[in-house]
Amino acid sequence: MKTTIIKPHKSSLFDLNANIISLLIFIAIAVISWIPFVGYIAWAVPLVVFFVEKKSEFVKFQAVTALVIGIIGAIISVVLRIIIWTMTPRNWASAINYAMRRSWGALALISTISTIVSIAFLVIYIYFIIMALSYKQVELPFIGPIALKASEKLNTVNPGPSTKNKKGAGAPKSTTRKKKKADDN
Repeated sequence: MKTTIIKPHKSSLFDLNANIISLLIFIAIAVISWIPFVGYIAWAVPLVVFFVEKKSEFVKFQAVTALVIGIIGAIISVVLRIIIWTMTPRNWASAINYAMRRSWGALALISTISTIVSIAFLVIYIYFIIMALSYKQVELPFIGPIALKASEKLNTVNPGPSTKNKKGAGAPKSTTRKKKKADDN
């Protein structure tokens, strides 16, 4: 996991600090993802913020990270909901059949797994909210590289002022701390 500390700066959205916009991205996606049916498209919030933001690479990276996490969460949620839907009895006869065969355990297990996954995504959003408040850009092991590549690709569609920065490190004058082996040196 790589953490980059970004110099505090303003966003082009409402002239707010970039960390506040990043915080709002993750709060919005976390809240919307818990709303039934609307939660499946919660990933659209960071996408809108990415295309509206013009100044801050930090906000853009946070938006792409939230987008990737949101899409992964939506896919997992849809798959679990389909499994639960196929296991749920449709009428009284099938419910009695479930009870006679004692099949409620599998349904309860999948429902519990679904709830645990939803809570895990909420914890991830809270972690990113805390990091964004302190202007720390976190690259998760699998999601970080995807977010960097997607941010670079999307920057060709919506170029910001600092598209010269190929690493997508955020705002100017950032310092980097790595929490894994320093293979780059």
